[in-house]
Amino acid sequence: MKSLLQSEKLSDRRENGFLNFGDKISVQHIASGTVLSAKVSDHQSVAFSQLGSPCDISTSFMTDPCPRNVFQICSIDGVIPKKPLCYGQKFLLKTLPGAGGELNLWSDRATFTKCAPASRLPIVQLQSDSSWNAVWQVVCKNPQMRMEMVGKPVVAGLPIILNHCKTNQHLACMSQYQHRTPYGKEMEVCC
Repeated sequence: MKSLLQSEKLSDRRENGFLNFGDKISVQHIASGTVLSAKVSDHQSVAFSQLGSPCDISTSFMTDPCPRNVFQICSIDGVIPKKPLCYGQKFLLKTLPGAGGELNLWSDRATFTKCAPASRLPIVQLQSDSSWNAVWQVVCKNPQMRMEMVGKPVVAGLPIILNHCKTNQHLACMSQYQHRTPYGKEMEVCC
């Protein structure tokens, strides 16, 4: 449990102010004030020193950067170029190596047996699989500017929408579905 709570350093904002491939980021849900985090059970927090695949995702009020809530922006071919991430560009969100387990943020279409437990919407997990199920893109929050923003660099700190490429659904925090974890009250995440 201690390794999952060790302090992590997020990437410094660069002079250009854009999100870049290789950056270590925290994904925050503005309305609830929570961050995207690995959902770790009591058993997992005691028995394992790193996240294992598959691992459920939730949003947590524990916002201090640590291996369970810090992600790295990676290109889909595995190479991490030091260039800005652009709107509409496809990428992977990975947990950090070591305690994070280098797992990909992953989703798939909802079925009777594979869906988010409370909302029954498409499930979001961390998995070692880096297939099309793990590919995301950034969409401009303002629907009237979406077409114009495609191909332009994403400015760090601005509100955005993360869109799952396979399901074409947006990443969502379901604040009406809350549950308790060893880290406090958390909310369900789905697409």
